[in-house]
Amino acid sequence: MLEARDISVKYGGTTVLADASLSLLPGKITAIVGANGAGKTTLIKALNGAVPISAGEILLGGKPIDSLTRSQIAREVAVVAQETESRFPVTVREFVLTGRFAYGSSFGWENAGDIDAAERAIADCELVELSGRLMNDLSGGERQRVVLARALASEGHVLLLDEPTANLDLANQTLMFRLVLERCKKQEYAAAIITHDLNLAAEFADEVVMMAKGRIVHSGKPEEILNAANIREIFNVEVLLDRNPSSGKARVTQVY
Repeated sequence: MLEARDISVKYGGTTVLADASLSLLPGKITAIVGANGAGKTTLIKALNGAVPISAGEILLGGKPIDSLTRSQIAREVAVVAQETESRFPVTVREFVLTGRFAYGSSFGWENAGDIDAAERAIADCELVELSGRLMNDLSGGERQRVVLARALASEGHVLLLDEPTANLDLANQTLMFRLVLERCKKQEYAAAIITHDLNLAAEFADEVVMMAKGRIVHSGKPEEILNAANIREIFNVEVLLDRNPSSGKARVTQVY
């Protein structure tokens, strides 16, 4: 379990995240939503120990995260950041294998377990035909799937995903969420996903966290949180709400 208790983050004396608390539990997906600049990415970075907190505490498996080494954190927490281009030539397979660095592996020193974990992740993300291609030769959406594969190869049981469906078409958006859902439900992973797609949040999340101006302002089950009043407050838009006829989950349609 990964838990934040009343954490705050300051940049240059300015508070960008204030008094945020949430728990990421095994088997559960938490969707984090909010307008641009709401503090969502800062929260994810704080949960991973990538940015220091100015108040509160973060516990990973019951231990303060600042008492753990980067390698210890990386064995438990896998991050899918927003897609970026590689700065040097590396194949898909090589890139996915870098997800095993926390186990002491590096290029040319991978053991059989590392290779097996990477190959499983490549297959799960439907990247087998691209495994020998250079990362910089891929489309943005293909690279984003590779970034997810690297996270899955790490076998960390907490997944932190920052807009993982950016640049993905509808089919690959669904693939991305279904892969995370499968890990959570079948292997007891915990996941936090930043997304701008409220319908994906409603469909796949067990909990929705709404953020505004660096604070968590609403949190709870999707059917409780995704209502017209909350969406108007957070996004300043009007919506119509009904039910997805296939799943029965909430469906959000913006009124233009």
